Amino acid sequence: MKRLTLCCVFLLLAPVAFAQVPSIGFGAHVNFTNANFPGPDLNGSDALKDVYGAGFGGGAHLDVNTMMLSLRFSLDVLKFSPDNDKYRAAVANYIGSAASQFTVDGGSITFWSISANAKLPVLPLPLISPYITGGIGLGILSVGDATILQNSAQVKNIPGFSSERKTALNLGAGVDLKIGITLFLEARYTWVLTDPKTSTLVPFSLGVTF
Repeated sequence: MKRLTLCCVFLLLAPVAFAQVPSIGFGAHVNFTNANFPGPDLNGSDALKDVYGAGFGGGAHLDVNTMMLSLRFSLDVLKFSPDNDKYRAAVANYIGSAASQFTVDGGSITFWSISANAKLPVLPLPLISPYITGGIGLGILSVGDATILQNSAQVKNIPGFSSERKTALNLGAGVDLKIGITLFLEARYTWVLTDPKTSTLVPFSLGVTF
């Protein structure tokens, strides 16, 4: 009788216990990112902070899934290049129409990051599952040397730097589409704790998890 009771308890509790065992998924994603990197002051203004255009990149991720919460570990790389139209618009505030003579050569920003994010389903439906996400990571920021040109003639060199490590925080939302594999679309707001001002990124990610 005692053995029968133990067997019954085991059969009742086994599904619950096994449901708690996390599942593992892995995949890849591409990123399209808008960014705001603080720039050098120009006569006391930080007007050059917006000269970078959209960034592109991608990465890989590993998901650890439980019944209530998932953890996503991601490795990403993003690259940004100066937008000459934005640069001329910023300079035009100080030198007027002569700004059309100026361009920026080089100065690309490369941003590597590794992060750990929690994913919490908001409405866990069988096929479509919206979720919120947030976490912390480490970013490695590199900036290439830049040259300012006026009518193709070199005016100024701006030295870059490499491998500056910064903490990054993010908060966002996304939606999973489960069709055997999982497709997802996600948007996050990311704070990169650069000095003297914080940089911000808004990456939009499209990915697949197996």
